Amino acid sequence: MDNEFLDRSEGEIDETGFRLTTVWQPGDNLNVNFKYSNTEYERIGSPSTTTLYLDDPAERDRLFPNRSAFASIGYALMDAFFPDFAEIGNREFVVYKDNGYGNSITDGQGIGQYPDGSDEDYDNFALTVDYDLPGGTLTSVTGWSEYTFIDGVDVDWLPLQFIHRDDVQDFEQFSQEFRFVSPGGEFFDYVVGGYFEKSDLEIDRRVTIDLNADGLVPQLLGVNSLFTLLTGGAYPANQLARNHYHQQDSESWALFGQGTFNLRDDLRLTLGLRYTEEQKDVVSTQFVSDDLTGLDNPTENYFALFIEATSFNTYPFDYRESRKTDKWIPSATLQWDATENSMLYASFSQGFKSGGFTDADDQEPGQLDAGSSPCAPGAPLAECYDPTVPNDEFEFEDEEVDAFEIGGKHTLLDGSMTLNWAAFYTVYDNLQTSIFKGISFGVTNAAKSEIKGLELDVLWQATDRLRLGINAAWLDASYDSFENAPCTAIQLDVDPACGTDLGFTDNDLSGESTMFAPEYTASFLADYNHPLNNGLEAFVSGEANYRDDFEPGGDNDPIDTMDSYSKVNLRLGLRGENWELMAYGRNIFDKEVFVQSFDTPVLAGTHSQFIDEGRIVGVRAKYSF
Repeated sequence: MDNEFLDRSEGEIDETGFRLTTVWQPGDNLNVNFKYSNTEYERIGSPSTTTLYLDDPAERDRLFPNRSAFASIGYALMDAFFPDFAEIGNREFVVYKDNGYGNSITDGQGIGQYPDGSDEDYDNFALTVDYDLPGGTLTSVTGWSEYTFIDGVDVDWLPLQFIHRDDVQDFEQFSQEFRFVSPGGEFFDYVVGGYFEKSDLEIDRRVTIDLNADGLVPQLLGVNSLFTLLTGGAYPANQLARNHYHQQDSESWALFGQGTFNLRDDLRLTLGLRYTEEQKDVVSTQFVSDDLTGLDNPTENYFALFIEATSFNTYPFDYRESRKTDKWIPSATLQWDATENSMLYASFSQGFKSGGFTDADDQEPGQLDAGSSPCAPGAPLAECYDPTVPNDEFEFEDEEVDAFEIGGKHTLLDGSMTLNWAAFYTVYDNLQTSIFKGISFGVTNAAKSEIKGLELDVLWQATDRLRLGINAAWLDASYDSFENAPCTAIQLDVDPACGTDLGFTDNDLSGESTMFAPEYTASFLADYNHPLNNGLEAFVSGEANYRDDFEPGGDNDPIDTMDSYSKVNLRLGLRGENWELMAYGRNIFDKEVFVQSFDTPVLAGTHSQFIDEGRIVGVRAKYSF
C-alpha cells in the first residue's frame, strides 16, 4: 500500500528463515531425529486503512449525538487539518496515517514506544526418538518453542498523533510426548501414549493518548491539550497512558489411546479416547500514567483516573486468578471400502478448546459499573474499590464441540480422476469469539453455534500434460444463542450500557451468521506441462479463488460486512533434471480485498479495515543436489 501521508510504501515485510534436520541411527532399531527452525520477521507499517470515514458533520450529529468529547475533538482536528481524508481513504491500496510519528517522520517517533509495525523472532526445536521393540514402536517427541513479538499500532488510523498501542510479547513452551504404536496389520491395531506441556506467556502493553496531537490542538483551540480544556485548566497533561502487564502460565497433561478394529478386509472401526487436564494461572495488572509524572510511573491524579474510567472504561487493577479444567474426549470412525476405488466413512468426535483469561485492558474491576468513576477528588485509590476482584468477562469458559461427518474418497476414469466429498454437522457450546473492545481484541463466549456444510474436491488428469481441479464448499454457520453479543457503535451511542444489566438495549445475534464464515467458497486450478526437445520442460499453472461475503466482527454491524471477491494466481517456468526457474503472480488483477472491518477507536461512526495483499510478482529459483 502507499502511505500518502508519510510518502512511502506501507506494510513492507522482511522475512528470513532457516531449517536444520539431522538424523542419527546408532543401531537397526533406534532412530534419532533432531529439527531446528528459526524465523525472523519484520514489518514496517501495516496493511490497514480507513475507507469508511464519517466526514459529514450533520450526519455525525444525527447518528451520534452523544459521542464523546474525544470523538468530537478528533473530528474537529480532521475537518480543520485534513479535509480531504475521506476522498484519500477511498483510493485503492492507499493509506493516510502517521504511524505514530506525528506531523513529521524526520523528527523521530512522536507517540508510543514503537512505530506502526512489528518485529518477531521464532525458534522451534523438536527431538524425536523411535525405538523398535518386538511388539511395536516406542516414540518420544520432545519439543521446545519460543518467540518474541514486538508490535506498534497506530490505533486511531488517522494522520493524527492521537492514540497508539505498543505490545511486547514473550512466549516459551516445553512439550513431551511418549507413544507406543503396534506393528499394524492385525485384527486390532492401536496407539497409546501420554503428553505433557508447559508454557509461559508474558504481554507488556501500553496504550497512549495524546491530546496535544503534536501541536495541532494548540493551533485549533489555543490550549496545550484537550485535557486542559476538559478540566478547566486543572489537568495540563499532554499524554495519558494505561500500562498493562499480563502473564499466564499454563500446564497440561493428557493420556490417550486409539484402536482400529479391522473387522474385514474392507471394513474398519476406529475408536479413540483422550483425557486432558489443564491448569492456568494468571497475573494481570494495570496502572494509569501521564507525561507529568512519566509514562513509566503510576499516577493517582484524579483527572487522569477519571478520564480513563469514564471515557475508556480503563482502571488500575491487580488480578491474580487460577482456573483448572479436565475433559474426556472420545472419537469414532467407521471406514468401508465399498469397491477397490471407493471408500466411504462416517465419524463422530468431541473436542474442546480450554478457557482462559482475556488480556483486554479496557475492562472494569468487578465492584464497578462500566464507565463509572469510583473516586472522589483527593481520595486515595486504595479506598475507592478493590482492584483485586475482576469482572465476569475477565475469565472465559471452555469451548466444547460435537462434530459429525460422513464422506467418501473415490478414484474414477481408470485412475485419472479423484473425487473426495464430505458433509458435516458441528455444534459448539460456549463458542469462543474474538471481539474488538475499543482499542484491542478480547475474547467472550457465545452460548451456542451450529455449523453444517458440504465440501467437494475433484482432481482430474485430463491428459498426460493437463491437470484440472476444483474445490467447492457450502457453509451454514450461525449462532444458536448469542444474546450478549457486543453492541454496534450506533447502539452504544443510544445506550452506553448496551448489552449489560444496566442497559435497556442489547444486540441479540441468535440465529445470525458467525464470524469469518462465508456461505460459498470455491477454487479452480489448472496445470499444464510441455516437454521440449532438449530434455527441458515448460510449465504453466494457475488458480482462481472465490470467497463469499462474511461477517468480520463480533457485533455483525452491516457496515462492516466484507464483500465477496475473486482472486487469480499464475505461475510459469522452465525445469530441468535437478533445477527449476519460475515466475509467479498472486492476485494478478490487483483486486483490492478487505479481510476485516471494525469501529475506528474513539471516532464513533468511522470504520477502519485491514486489506489483503494486492498484486505480488516474483521469481523463484530452485536447485537440488
